Amino acid sequence: MSDEQSPEDFIPEYYEMSDMLIAEDSMAENAAELHGLLCGYLSAGARFSHEAWLKLAGELTDISEYRHESSKLALTDLYDGVVAQLERADFGFQLMLPDDDLTLAERAEALGRWCQGYLTGFGLQGGHTNESLSQELKEALGDMEQIAQIELDPEEDDDNESDLIELQEYVRMAAMMVFSEFNPLQQEEQPAAPGTTLH
Repeated sequence: MSDEQSPEDFIPEYYEMSDMLIAEDSMAENAAELHGLLCGYLSAGARFSHEAWLKLAGELTDISEYRHESSKLALTDLYDGVVAQLERADFGFQLMLPDDDLTLAERAEALGRWCQGYLTGFGLQGGHTNESLSQELKEALGDMEQIAQIELDPEEDDDNESDLIELQEYVRMAAMMVFSEFNPLQQEEQPAAPGTTLH
């Protein structure tokens, strides 16, 4: 990896991840949900070695044994890239969703699956009770629960298109907000004064 490239540059596209899941005969076959799961785990404070992440991803997608080395590479690139995006905190984080070459209903379903994955990952990581969440975070996670149930009429119109884009942006910002709450940025920590003992 050159100095000009970061892990974010290697994040697989939605369709690349979808093809990987199909090639591995995964029961999940939904790249948006897998990305959401990872983001949920990370937002709750989890960090994994590559080996642990591959094992977890296999369990989450019903892949008992990887058939292709390229699948492992795609998953580790996904992990490294998403961690880098979230930790940068410059609003560069992106949801893994299909492009607008799919119907509005299909894209809405993918957003719903992303939210389902996120909430599952956040919940499985554990450690956060209802009482430990701020009102703002409770509302954001509650909104994600509602968006996870989203269904759009297959007939597209401009209003639905703009509504979906707004929802995607809301979910993106909510995910970053949750992440920042439970993953304080190291660069924001004040440097210790000379002679101070760190605990």
